[in-house]
Amino acid sequence: MSAGMTASAPASATPGMTAGPGKHVVLVTYGEPPTPAFVEQLVYSWRILIGLTRTVAPIPRPLVPMIALARARGRSRAWKASGYASPLEPITTAQAARLQDALAEGDGGPWRVHVAYEFRQPLLADVLSALPAGEPVWVAPMYAADSAFTHALSRTTAAQSPAARGVRVLDALACDVLADLSAAHVLEHTGGDRPWRGGDVALVLAAHGTVLDPPTPIDTGLAATDALRAAIAERLSPHFGLVTNGWLNHTRGGRWTEPPIEKTLQQVVDGGFTRVVYYPYGFLADNAESELEGRDALAAQPGLAARHLPCLNDSRPLAHALARQVLALA
Repeated sequence: MSAGMTASAPASATPGMTAGPGKHVVLVTYGEPPTPAFVEQLVYSWRILIGLTRTVAPIPRPLVPMIALARARGRSRAWKASGYASPLEPITTAQAARLQDALAEGDGGPWRVHVAYEFRQPLLADVLSALPAGEPVWVAPMYAADSAFTHALSRTTAAQSPAARGVRVLDALACDVLADLSAAHVLEHTGGDRPWRGGDVALVLAAHGTVLDPPTPIDTGLAATDALRAAIAERLSPHFGLVTNGWLNHTRGGRWTEPPIEKTLQQVVDGGFTRVVYYPYGFLADNAESELEGRDALAAQPGLAARHLPCLNDSRPLAHALARQVLALA
């Protein structure tokens, strides 16, 4: 990091500050717990049910404890069975450090980048309240597509902050910008002396699925996510024998996006492919969904040799794209 610049640690709800006025960016994600510990998973599941699920689905409040317990128990067991620990927290911290460097390179200003979460400590509301009054703040939701489940959450929290007038929530990165970043990322990770490209390799693009007919009219982000998929596919089609997509779906709440990832991978096998590149384009940072669920889906097709790519994570190109977005509004 640049001299004099510090990114706040995610464990602190009151970010560390240097002396003097500053300009602030707060990176925010859901805040998936790093371990399968049951209590952490329970608190996380409870907050999601209260802060998100019940705003779009008519879940009776008395059922919330039972659903939260079931979800936490299921996640804890699945993670333990796979020996899984989420990398989301260290990745988000690294993203903050990268962004702070990129902002400093951009205008040399007194930028301070912080980390907050929607459903874990430090909560976004607490981080915003701890920042000095009167200093400008940009909130950067670290999601690929804008929806009621992503950027809208941050906008609601920011609007309720005591410093609401000085807080601006960034939009999602432009589709073409993110598609360019993703295509370059895939090509970087599939090159080399023994490349995973060519007519005999299938590229599977994966993203979080969604209910097609939600009980409450909302923007599920489907159109934005599908536009990003199409833009990435257009850029990468010349490099692979097949570029297709699959959705990481849940099983409750109605009819979900098609095709689910399991069906997509079966279609890849049926098409005669034995090598597949799996890229979870719908996420800016690796988490249980991008990693564990993708790993399980691939394991169900033992005849496929797979290269499971990381998300953009703390890549310099992503940090510089975010910095350009912030500086354009500063």
